[in-house]
Amino acid sequence: MSEYGLVLCGGGGRGAYQVGVWKALVKSGLAQNITGFSGASVGALNAALFATVTAQGAEKVWESISQAVIADPIDAIEKVIGSAVKYIKSDDKSITKERISGAINSGLFSREGLIDLIESNGINLRLSEVRVPCFACCTSMETGEAEYFDMRAYSPETITKILIASSAIPAAFPPEKIGAVSYRDGGIKDNCPIKPLYNAGFRRFIISYLGEETADKSEFPDAEFIELVPSDDIYLGERNTSILNNGTMDFNAKNAAERIALGEHETAAALGKILLK
Repeated sequence: MSEYGLVLCGGGGRGAYQVGVWKALVKSGLAQNITGFSGASVGALNAALFATVTAQGAEKVWESISQAVIADPIDAIEKVIGSAVKYIKSDDKSITKERISGAINSGLFSREGLIDLIESNGINLRLSEVRVPCFACCTSMETGEAEYFDMRAYSPETITKILIASSAIPAAFPPEKIGAVSYRDGGIKDNCPIKPLYNAGFRRFIISYLGEETADKSEFPDAEFIELVPSDDIYLGERNTSILNNGTMDFNAKNAAERIALGEHETAAALGKILLK
């Protein structure tokens, strides 16, 4: 069977679903033919997990995440109140582009929990030793374009920075500096990073989406795709129009377990139909 590249799209807390996708791929035997990974935002974190630990290990990582570790609401409230107090006390009540930009760039939530998650599980250490390509997509704040980092080429310290940068959702988390350049969430510019694997020579892909929006595949006319699109159940009934809701900031362990089970069930069903063709 030909080799596949696995592309993992971003979607915040909905990323637990991709653990179920990976479990189904392992059980079907397809995972042994996946020789490259690429992800944006939470998809980059999952790419790092799947390249370095077992499916059961990835599941344990996700089910050990608490809401406070990734997005502490108390911390966010304190920052909002602090900004409001500072504004009230200031003689300058103007709302400028610079003030808006500064507020967005400061981020509501701390990245310390995510750093601890990456380092305490040894993800950055193991990733620097893997032999297959594992790309993370980040958005450069200097050029506004997507940049793709093959994480196996970097030191553990830089891998942590890359994963933090790729997951830095605007307004929620501050940007991360890699070298002299600051980066944000890779999903801003390319939420489905097929390109780095395609440029590396891959022509068969499995794409795991975390919503109904699918990739523009027109740039890859000679490639073949297996596309895994979740049902609306992935939102766990919380779907609305807010960019930071729809499960994006939902890192509740119970909900993660539900999404993992859903991802495994739906992927197994989808693969069953595909493999019968």
